[in-house]
Amino acid sequence: MTVQSGSRIEAKALLRAVPPADRPRFVRRQYVPPRFPPDLVGLDSMRPWLDRLAAHELCVVRAPAGYGKTAFCAALFAEAQEAGWDTAWLSFEADGDDAGAVERMVRAVMLARGDAVSDDGAEPTPAAELADALAEKMDAGNQPLLLVLDDIDRLGDAHALDVLGRLLRHPPAQLRLVLASRAIPAVAIEAAERRGMALHIGRADLALTGEMLRAFLQGAGVRLDAQGHVSLSALLEGWPTGARLAAQQGEALSRDRDWNGLTGRIEAHLATLVSELSETKLRFLGRVAVAPKLDTDLARLLSGDADAAGLLRDLAAEGLFVEPVADGGGGYQLHPAFRAALLRGVDRDSRAQLHRVAARHYAAQGMKGEAVDQALAGGDPALAAGLLAHIAMPMLARGEIGRVADWMGRLAPEDIAETAGLRVADAWLSVLTARPYADVAILAADGEEAEAAAMTLFNRAYAGDRIDEVAETCDRLLAAPDDLSDFAVAMLRAMRAHGASRRGLFGLVHDSVRPLMLRGAGQPLDLPLAMAVCARAAASRALGQLGEAERLLRDAQRAAAGANLAAALVDAALARCCYERDDPLAAAALANAALPLLENSAFQDAVTHAFLVAIRVAASMGRTDEAAALTDRAELLAFKRGWLPLKALCIVERARLRLPPTIDAEAVVAIADEEAAVIDPLSAQGRAFALLSEARAYEAIAQGDRPRLTTVAERLLRLASNADDAELRASATLFNILPQLSGRCDKMVELETVRFLNHAASVGFRRTIVDVLDVTGVRAVQNFCSEAYSSDCFLALLKLADPARHDPALEGAHVPAPGEAFSFLTEREIEILSALNAGESNKEIARTLQLAPETVKWHLKNVMRKLRATSREEAVLNATTLGLKLIESAAR
Repeated sequence: MTVQSGSRIEAKALLRAVPPADRPRFVRRQYVPPRFPPDLVGLDSMRPWLDRLAAHELCVVRAPAGYGKTAFCAALFAEAQEAGWDTAWLSFEADGDDAGAVERMVRAVMLARGDAVSDDGAEPTPAAELADALAEKMDAGNQPLLLVLDDIDRLGDAHALDVLGRLLRHPPAQLRLVLASRAIPAVAIEAAERRGMALHIGRADLALTGEMLRAFLQGAGVRLDAQGHVSLSALLEGWPTGARLAAQQGEALSRDRDWNGLTGRIEAHLATLVSELSETKLRFLGRVAVAPKLDTDLARLLSGDADAAGLLRDLAAEGLFVEPVADGGGGYQLHPAFRAALLRGVDRDSRAQLHRVAARHYAAQGMKGEAVDQALAGGDPALAAGLLAHIAMPMLARGEIGRVADWMGRLAPEDIAETAGLRVADAWLSVLTARPYADVAILAADGEEAEAAAMTLFNRAYAGDRIDEVAETCDRLLAAPDDLSDFAVAMLRAMRAHGASRRGLFGLVHDSVRPLMLRGAGQPLDLPLAMAVCARAAASRALGQLGEAERLLRDAQRAAAGANLAAALVDAALARCCYERDDPLAAAALANAALPLLENSAFQDAVTHAFLVAIRVAASMGRTDEAAALTDRAELLAFKRGWLPLKALCIVERARLRLPPTIDAEAVVAIADEEAAVIDPLSAQGRAFALLSEARAYEAIAQGDRPRLTTVAERLLRLASNADDAELRASATLFNILPQLSGRCDKMVELETVRFLNHAASVGFRRTIVDVLDVTGVRAVQNFCSEAYSSDCFLALLKLADPARHDPALEGAHVPAPGEAFSFLTEREIEILSALNAGESNKEIARTLQLAPETVKWHLKNVMRKLRATSREEAVLNATTLGLKLIESAAR
């Protein structure tokens, strides 16, 4: 580009900064992103971030050490290159030459624009002149220019900072600047922020999700149970380096739960970072590390330092795992892993004393939960019990079961027994977590008789899996609710709604949940409301209204206040909806997030939903080991609780995975007891048969026993009728026609049956249909023209059944296995139908398709027979019922 003499932007300024090259270009390592291990997680989709960056001028990536700032920028760099952007990278070294920073920035830009550069020194250039020349060079290309300045907080050269500040005050149109740093960068970015053109990416954006952490550890061979994952997630808060350190623990973490060894690794990893601190800051951090949240008063009390406020500000600015609390209240929080590492250097007595100081301060501030944590850590159970008595029941109502259970478990039984208010809370906790000794806890509660009756009823219904036996007692208690707590009344209403949804009493469902919905309007989701929403969603599912069910659950999910049991109930039901409409990734994420909370609860239906989704999605993605491990986990829980439906699910999933059976299906629901089981869909045996029917159908097909298959289908259809459940009816209808889907084209499926299954597929029961076809071995033959069918009809779903999962036991049998292969209308027959729809005669069809007239007649005869039509018009109408989209708009 030519610049006229005397213009504001002079090309010579840039040339003075980097003289013309007189030797081959040499690219230093700071001009390219560093390499990273191939097993990094969370960096597989940078396109959304690049799109957001394209709408901004500046992106500041700031987080503590080990959060993957450089890896994120490198992935963004690669994505920009893939998108056709020009890209420039410059890393600043801790001991780098600040005086040459401007020269290196210029060199990076010139490399990105394809200009030759040299390593010769450069004569000084005024900042304003150099900024203008840089801007001109940046805008010289036709593509956006991504300039990444990594570890920008190491840059202290005033001249370089002035150049960057001037660039950001009047940024080139093509420039997209990324600043990555641990501390607050010294670059003046206020102008871009005022214009709303600055994008900030912080620790929360870079952190690993729970699912990412789980996948990474599994890939590294670290196996943790649900509670282990919860504990590790709470310690790391998505810290990627912490995940790598946990993976290095390997067997010690998997087998021994060696948290102390992990915190030792974290301490060693952070040693270099900590060694850079002054003695004052190190002593300050060691004392305030007992508290997860700090205000200046607490920091002053713990540290004894009058300048606690200034120290907190400095540490936060330096990016040392100290951050302002997001609520804007002026407080600070320390990263849990950083706290754990710091506390290893504080002796036990000093820690206990500091914990007690923090407990009293939190209690005075009304932060009772934090105060309980500190009191227990400081060895003051009396203070902890007194505080917990005020907050335990409200927390249980919100679904914060895990935290209350942890606190109760750290108190001695006598502390609970001697504290008014804790006995009832402990009894409810025992019921909600299905503890074996819940009855003893209820007796020990020594509360009102009605409250104890409500707890006993709930325990029998859920932990005892006898919800079908408690409906009348539930009605009696709700008829006289004055002696019950508000929580007990709400839980009984939700329980009644749950039972009514299973029995097809949908009017009673709405009558039961309406008071809960009115009470919870505009409030955060609590446990009774979550149960009520799930009951309403179950009723919608049973009526075939999956869209309405998902809407209810999405609304409830938005009202959830963090990860707790209430949110987990909603997530499990929502996971099933996502799975049904064939969104496996979203379904698996919801199910895996909910399972750790649900496994320690009494809610079997939610546990079953979550396990079913997690197992089937893992299997569908080829992760059979993970699916088998999940099945084993579900099986252990089923036997621990004695839950028949969950045992039935395990039987079905082991059959689907072609694993040896470990549970006798006769011990769950005996064949002789099936007739009685289907009478009441709310009974444990009825709910178990609803799941077990898949395995029964599979056995009948494998043995070539068509009468038995018909019996299973009829019984499931009777159960579906008693429950008024569209999903069960769809499964039963499929079982009924499996003998007709046998590769014998002359066996026509009734059009009413097809119409019903088309409706089931269109409203969202896609996976219900595909899973039945899959588990029973039905698949389409190769010439099945599924593309000719509308995507929301059940015949189009035949192609989705996985033939690779076909049971070898069915192959080579002396009797053709029902459902082994299916072909309804061939491509030629569909062409004939298209011609019929266009009103063509036999001669016209023969001429169009280049067939002999006799061949057309033969095809037409087959079409009329298969569609059970007596006229051409009826054939077209019946074909439309089957979902043939070519009939509507034939391409002639």
